[in-house]
Parts: sequence; structure tokens; C-alpha cells
Amino acid sequence: MDESISAMFDPDSVAIVGASNNPSKLGSIALNFLLQRGFPKERTFPVNPSEDSVMGLKCYPSVSDIPKTVDLVYILTPATTVEKIVEDCVNKGVKCVIIGSAGFAEVGKVKEQKTLVAKAREGGLRLCGPNSQGVISTPNDFCASFSPTLLIPNTPIKGDVGLISHSGAVMGSTLTHMWDLGLGVSRCVSTGNEADLETAEFLDFMAEDPHTKNIVVYVEAIKNKELFHQAAKKAKMAGKAVVVLKAAWSKKGMNLTQYHTGLTPGAREEDNKLLKDSKIIPCQDLDDLYHMPMALSWQPKPIDNKIAVIATSGAACTMAADLCEEYGLEIPEFKEEVKGKLKGILPEFAQIKNPLDVTGQIILNLGMFKQCIEILCGEEYLNTILLIITSAVGDPAALLAEDIVKVSQEVRKFNKPMMVCWLASRILSQKAHNLLLENKIPTYPTIRTAVKTIKEISHWSKNS
Repeated sequence: MDESISAMFDPDSVAIVGASNNPSKLGSIALNFLLQRGFPKERTFPVNPSEDSVMGLKCYPSVSDIPKTVDLVYILTPATTVEKIVEDCVNKGVKCVIIGSAGFAEVGKVKEQKTLVAKAREGGLRLCGPNSQGVISTPNDFCASFSPTLLIPNTPIKGDVGLISHSGAVMGSTLTHMWDLGLGVSRCVSTGNEADLETAEFLDFMAEDPHTKNIVVYVEAIKNKELFHQAAKKAKMAGKAVVVLKAAWSKKGMNLTQYHTGLTPGAREEDNKLLKDSKIIPCQDLDDLYHMPMALSWQPKPIDNKIAVIATSGAACTMAADLCEEYGLEIPEFKEEVKGKLKGILPEFAQIKNPLDVTGQIILNLGMFKQCIEILCGEEYLNTILLIITSAVGDPAALLAEDIVKVSQEVRKFNKPMMVCWLASRILSQKAHNLLLENKIPTYPTIRTAVKTIKEISHWSKNS
């Protein structure tokens, strides 16, 4: 495990260069988040030659003036000042530097960025960034970031999902969705321009990190393809899924990447082959970055792609059947013994098939849903159970969710995942959604999202 990356996520001490008493400055925002989230004041050092103290802490003119050892330095000053600060960090023996400052390769200043890296490497110093929104590490309550995401009360939410993102904005928006779902993170990093430390190195770190069980990656340019492949392989061998959204594959998208990171993406065919060979879980859109890990972190991984669908609508059954065929999921017919049990529960006019429509009678007998799940969950030829709720809202929706929560304990005994697709507006069924999410039952807004998630995870699991 790279000691520099370890120092970045688990530092004994940190200096914020650019901290000031002006609350609108990025250095002040980052220092405020750092202290608010519980990092010890006695191990925190503001640096600014224009200030004597910041937020009640003694402020130092430079990193070298700090009388104690410094593991990590977060630089949030204009680009023109960064080179001298990096030299100072080398002289101080700092282990790692995060450069939040913009204005390097992404604006054409490639030479200046290369100079930073050369000087750092001469002194055994590693750099994250430039143009990085920093890191979040929940095992030790460490937040060195100015991301506005941290304005959300009671965040970050602790969990086991690692997040690596080229983009600080994508990192932040993904975190908002994760935390809205109640999905927690372990380590999180905005890699920025990747002048030195890159996505593959952070992936390698998280593959070994005991606090991280699954890893989410947003990447536009994979610099060291061999290292990425080996790191993804290491993660898979450790039972950790790596969920990757690879952007910048169109001609215009590749050009735009150079303007906000200074990196040059590889050819689409080459990167697609790399990702396929690396056995990752591919994403097509940003919502996959939180929908996939929700299932991976909260539910057992399916051993195959055979699915049972229980829905409150015949139309939902039809759409589910279409999508299962599109994504290559099997929908086995129920055994005769199972059909007999279901007939004893469902209305006489119900069709006992998979997907199973419990019919509109569910309005009069919410308990039918729970009974059907209890019958199907023990069938070994069914690897995943997908529940589709259509128009349930308000108190009836909450009662139905309570039944699903109760039966989920029975399903877990068989070590198979159960997921819910709730088609009614979330705002009109908020209590039901909260019950499901609080009890770690993945809940999706569309049938396609749910089916796609099951397909990708079952394919990954089957090929582990």
C-alpha cells in the first residue's frame, strides 16, 4: 500500500495553505470543514503569511515554519504561488500534497505542471491534483475538501463505498445522491489533473483498504492502463466490485477533457477493451454510480441471472419481461408446487406466472405481497427477487413497505438479493421509501434501472 496515499487519507497532521479569516476563501472553507468534521485542532496548521491566527489556531507564514512534522499539505492558493510552496513542502519532509489550485495543464500551462511534479519527485513527495477538490476519509473523520457537498448536515455518511473521481463536481453530486439514499462512503478523492498520483494508484490503494468493500470510479483518461488493469484485478480477487463510468469517448468529449484536466483520453475501442478485460462493472450514466453500489453494499451478490418478479400491475410485468430479455436475465417459470401455493393466496382470476402480477386486489389485502415473497424466496432456481410497486402512496405505501421490511429478513436467510422498483412519486411515498432505505433494501425509480443493476451485478458475480 502506497505510504503517500495512506498519508493522504490517514494523516497524523495536516496544513491548509491559504487558510484565512475571509470565510469566502477556499482555504477557509476547507479548514472549516476539516475542523467541523472532527479532525484534532492540535494536529491542524493554517498557513498564510498575512494572518497571525485563523479560527482560533496559530497561523504560520510557511509550511517550513511549522514546528511539528506535517504529513499532508492542502494547497489552496493562486497557481503562481504553488511551485514555491511545493519546494517548501519538500524541504519540510511532507509525505503528500493535495493541490486544489487550478490554472495548470487544463489552461495550457503544461510546462509549469511538469515542473511541479519534477520538483516533488526529486524530494520524494507525491502530488494529488492540481485542480483537486480534495479527499474525504470517514474511518478517521477526515475531510480535507472545499466541496459544497459538505454543507449538508450530518455528512459525510460513513460506509464501505470508495469513490474516485477525475471531477470534483461529479464527486460532489454523486455523494449527494449516495447520502440521500443513506449509502455511506469510506474513502473519496477528487484526482483533478492527475499530474502525479492517478486513478489507477487510488484504485490499487482501495483494493487493499480494509474499510472499502466496493469502489466507484468516474474517469475520463486512464493514464497507466496496465496498473489500472492490475488494480482492478486485485480488487476483484478481494471480492470488491469496481463500478466505472468512463467518459470522454466522443471526439468533442475527448477535446473537452483536455480543457478541464489537461489529460488526453485514449481511443474508445482501446479503453473499452481495457475495462472489459479488467472485469469491472460498466456504467452508462451518472445514476449508475450510486444505484450499483447501493445493491452491492446492501444485499448479497446473486450467484446467477435467474430472476423472480412480483409486481402490483400487469403492465409492470410486461415491461419487466421486455427489459429482462433485453439485458439477458432469465425469468424461470414457477414449479407446479409453487404455483399451487400461490393460487391459495392470490385472487381466482390471477395468472400464476413469472413475472407475477398480484393484481389490483393488493389494495384490499396488502399482506399478499409478503406471502408471495415468502413462498418464492426459498426456491433455489430463483437467484434475485425484484418487487415492482406501481401507484402506492401515503399510508398504504408505508404499510406495504413495512411488510417488505419484515419479509426481507426471511429472504436474507437464503443469501439472495431482493430489490424494489417504486414507480410512484417518491415525494408522495416518502415514508415508504425511507423505511426501505433505512433497512438497506435497494429502491429504484424505474424498472430499467433496477433490471440493469441486477444484470450487471449478476454478470460480475457469476464471472468472479
